[in-house]
Amino acid sequence: MKSITFLMHNIYALGGTVKAVTELANSLSNKGHHVEIISIFRAADRPYFELDKKIIVKTLIDYRLKPQNIGSIVMNRLNRYTPFFKPTHLSQYEPGLNQFSSYIERKVIKAIKHVNTDVFVGTRASFNILIAQYHNSNVTTVGMEHMNLDAYPKTYQYEIIKAYNQLDAITTLTSIDQQKYQQCITTPIYTVPNIINVQRLHITKENRIISAGRLEYEKGFDILIESIHRIQNTIRQAHFKVELYGDGQEREKLQQLINNYKLADIITLHPATQHLNEKLAQSKITVVPSRNEGFGMVILEAMAQDNVVISFKDTVGPSSLITTGVNGYLADYQDVNSLAKYIDIAINHINHSDNMIKEGHLTVEQYSSDKVYEEFISSIS
Repeated sequence: MKSITFLMHNIYALGGTVKAVTELANSLSNKGHHVEIISIFRAADRPYFELDKKIIVKTLIDYRLKPQNIGSIVMNRLNRYTPFFKPTHLSQYEPGLNQFSSYIERKVIKAIKHVNTDVFVGTRASFNILIAQYHNSNVTTVGMEHMNLDAYPKTYQYEIIKAYNQLDAITTLTSIDQQKYQQCITTPIYTVPNIINVQRLHITKENRIISAGRLEYEKGFDILIESIHRIQNTIRQAHFKVELYGDGQEREKLQQLINNYKLADIITLHPATQHLNEKLAQSKITVVPSRNEGFGMVILEAMAQDNVVISFKDTVGPSSLITTGVNGYLADYQDVNSLAKYIDIAINHINHSDNMIKEGHLTVEQYSSDKVYEEFISSIS
């Protein structure tokens, strides 16, 4: 069986990519593959999601406050005070560029050159670009995409396309994105969606609307709050509450929006939780208001927990998972009134949503561990 290495930003932190790669790595390990994960950063004692004990995790920069880590921490922080320590090979479009220094960049490139498993998988565009440049020639290289192509700036797209032509395979989360890449590059492209591997919890449902994710602009929580503002009387009369779970730069701005609209009695903002499935199991409706969503794990997790799910048209992930009126609802893209309308519809039809929930279960079954494993193996065969 083929051995596989994943290059990750931080396997110890919460994130959709972290969860997706963890599930795939566990599936591969359970099937008998030797799996290694290179985590560039580490600031916790354990990976955020549970990893199979046979999986080997190698860390390049350990931020835990221990004497042996002081040198690495200091070296990386120098890039904040002098341009001489800025990275020069990492793409300038890397979203977490300010976390990198030339010191870390050298460590990453060295690690890439020394990977000797059969397959080497990058898990974000900037890492895939480095792998294309510096990989061992005996290794099969895979660029795993967790973003859709149109979400990148045009100049970044050119950089990505040039590098991806030097890789052995590309995987996308949806067939829609697969087709877009096929128009640009000659490298074989495969659709390998995320694994949904959750147990349905039998918990008493309450009148709750849930939304969860990073509190960043692209996740659209401001749109959700605006839409709740439009139908606040309906929410109150139906005795529903809205709960938002996540951490990020927009927290204060979102809380201020809630306060300004005097919605604190029906909308509460909570930190990110490792018990999201329990929260979903207790709720009836889940809203994913993202401006951009490459896949939408929360959508599948919500369907698995018998939620009616609402998201936006023209976002690649949700549009690939939801058919309006069948297994959920798709509102017009970024349209506050349209989103409010579908939340209103969901609330008023919540006692007649059994067929929609059953269709959601059928959707979830398409993303089982065994099915996604076979699709990934096909991409590296």
